[in-house]
Amino acid sequence: MTLDWDTLLEDCIDFTQRLIQTPSMPFEEAQLAELVAAELQKLNFDQVWIDEIGNVNGRIRGTDPSLGALVLNTHLDHVDPGEPSLWSVPPYSGTVVGDRIVGRGACDIKGPLAVQVYSMAALLRAGVRPRRDIVFSGVVQEEIGGAGAKHWVENLDYPVDLVVLGEPSDNKIALGHRGIAQMWVQFNGRSAHASVPEKAVNPNYALARFIQALSTAKERLSAHELLGPTTVSPTIIEVDTTSTNVTPAWARVCLDFRTASESLNSLRDFVQQIAADLPILLEDAMCTPPKLFPDSDELIYGYYTPPTEPKLQRSKALIGQGMGREAELSRYQFATDGRHFVPYNLTIIGYGPSEESQAHVVDEYISITKMTESLRGHVVLISEY
Repeated sequence: MTLDWDTLLEDCIDFTQRLIQTPSMPFEEAQLAELVAAELQKLNFDQVWIDEIGNVNGRIRGTDPSLGALVLNTHLDHVDPGEPSLWSVPPYSGTVVGDRIVGRGACDIKGPLAVQVYSMAALLRAGVRPRRDIVFSGVVQEEIGGAGAKHWVENLDYPVDLVVLGEPSDNKIALGHRGIAQMWVQFNGRSAHASVPEKAVNPNYALARFIQALSTAKERLSAHELLGPTTVSPTIIEVDTTSTNVTPAWARVCLDFRTASESLNSLRDFVQQIAADLPILLEDAMCTPPKLFPDSDELIYGYYTPPTEPKLQRSKALIGQGMGREAELSRYQFATDGRHFVPYNLTIIGYGPSEESQAHVVDEYISITKMTESLRGHVVLISEY
């Protein structure tokens, strides 16, 4: 394939900067979607469209329409940059500092988005048609639950052979990640005026004993051999009152579990064992308004593609060929939209140039050197898969 790699990289960097310079918090992705769509059209993608929920899509048609598509998936939204004065550069500047592009979303996920788009552009510039359709899918609201990804997969009207997530993997191939389960654990007491605590049953004491017990008992949770150990984090704590001079009637804590080796039932049993004789009430639904914790022994997964999967092995060989070195296998610590594709029996891998440690941090960046390597890996993958 004859290609001007230097120009391709320059254009990819420029696109990354323009993406960063276009804020796109959840529910505010429309301007960025229009920017991406205009770029795909300028690059002469065969088909470009924005769907009814705001996802932006682009297609390069392959030579064999009987083959399922290879889908490059990223998201359009990012987290809040926080206090701008904490940043060494303005968070929406996309400033190049040495080998890094710095700005909110540089790592998660606008740098990887640009790499996906420009790896597809590389084929068009070289006059190369892939064997199968290559589809870019930039979805909305990943950072708040994945409504865009759910809409995409629920309305899928073409066959898909492989989905490649652009989430930060440091140019390794991520086989999957743990699933998420959350529950409120509520402790009931008796309310009274704070001046007469002897007339109350203060639930904060039971909650405190529970969290202290949890800090040691969490070591008993199981682990998946490849996706890692089950973890639990107490996050939000709430009481039923906003008055500072009232003993609460109840107090509750949200527990955030990440696991690939536990079920909802086993997690319920774990919590009840820790609570022992404490009066608790378990609720579910991602710590949103109350819903009964479901009865299920099914293991909780995000997504998981075994190393023996033939599509994974082929992808690994092609990506390694493009990068000029063996592609390592890894896993994600965080959750991705990949979990929404599992019920539809899609094969999923993760492959992106940014580093997971840079997601959601001040002075977030992506390495230009790693973008270069990832462009080469993507180009071989999508041209020969």
